[in-house]
Amino acid sequence: MVFETIALSVITVLLLLLTLTRKPGHIKLLLALLSAVASIVSMVFFILMRRSSGNPDAGQDLLQVYAPCGIYVLIALFCLAVAALSRRKLRQDKAAKAAAKAEKTAEKAAAKPEQET
Repeated sequence: MVFETIALSVITVLLLLLTLTRKPGHIKLLLALLSAVASIVSMVFFILMRRSSGNPDAGQDLLQVYAPCGIYVLIALFCLAVAALSRRKLRQDKAAKAAAKAEKTAEKAAAKPEQET
């Protein structure tokens, strides 16, 4: 269980770094969602590992359980925010392309009657 937790945590960090280095788009959206899911799964594995190995030392709950879980949750929330921003950028680009296409069609339609006269 320890190996799986460590491996998944490393994968989460690598996905987070890949997410931060990409431009907004489909790939960044996918990487951000995968990183968020990996972070939550890592947190679950961490909690299961802590539970199977016994309780934390007396008075060390904050450092041994809550801080790592908080970091996992922060990474997941950050990745979800990045995914939302990337999705918003994709929608804006799609709307801009549609507006440009409509404008081009309107220009062609306006130029066509002038050629007929």
